[in-house]
Amino acid sequence: MGTIDKQYDVVVVGGGIIGLATSMKLTQDFPNLKVAVLEKEKEVAQHQTGHNSGVIHAGIYYAPGSQKANFCSTGGKLLRDFCDEYGIAYDMCGKLIV
Repeated sequence: MGTIDKQYDVVVVGGGIIGLATSMKLTQDFPNLKVAVLEKEKEVAQHQTGHNSGVIHAGIYYAPGSQKANFCSTGGKLLRDFCDEYGIAYDMCGKLIV
């Protein structure tokens, strides 16, 4: 493996959802920042990120109004907005609670 001769302002270790989201937000908020993502695999999202259930949780298993329920609701909306903005398909299939 060769040496890297470039300099970066920020190096993010890991190409999972957290590492990629962090690097994306940094470059959006600070366009002149030089950001590198280091990933040990040949492709990103090869571990936990790539093996999760793929469900956008609604927070129904948490107490209504609790911080966890609110995080799920807000996070779900943010994720759907992100998918809409970047043309990523998703299915709003719903759930029946009895």
